[in-house]
Amino acid sequence: MNEKIKCDRLILKSLSLKEMEQIQGGSQKFLADSVLSEVIMSAVSHKIKQMKRVPDEAHPWLNYWLAAKRENGYGIGLIGSKYFPDEEGYVELGYAVAKEYRGCGYMTEALEGFLDWLYQYPFCAGARLSICETNPASIKVAEKCGFQLEKRKGGERIYRYKFFGESC
Repeated sequence: MNEKIKCDRLILKSLSLKEMEQIQGGSQKFLADSVLSEVIMSAVSHKIKQMKRVPDEAHPWLNYWLAAKRENGYGIGLIGSKYFPDEEGYVELGYAVAKEYRGCGYMTEALEGFLDWLYQYPFCAGARLSICETNPASIKVAEKCGFQLEKRKGGERIYRYKFFGESC
């Protein structure tokens, strides 16, 4: 099941288990290497374990989605949910963009596209982001996309984006 989301300059593509394993094994050629930090590689390993435990239909909620440039299909970032929505209907998201593509609005575009995808699921009330206080670029992306600061906790800012009902 390879879902896609078309944005202005990007296409978001749900990565298969095989593609996730290629990232883990270092054999992928579809994504800029500068995206693959130690944190991302740890998350990839965790996501692969999750994906192996559930049916393929659930993979878009557990894997990474490739943020690829529309013009050439080359991956410049990753975005995805960390698991299924919680009991309140919120899903925690994570994202990363290649160093050479930062500051160009690509991750804002990818996050907006991913939120549009989430919106189609009535059981998903919104999204959360945990962002390190020392990551002003990621904070800027969250705020540009309409996330509201919910609280500060242990050096992180917790942001919330609510699809329905009263504002945060």
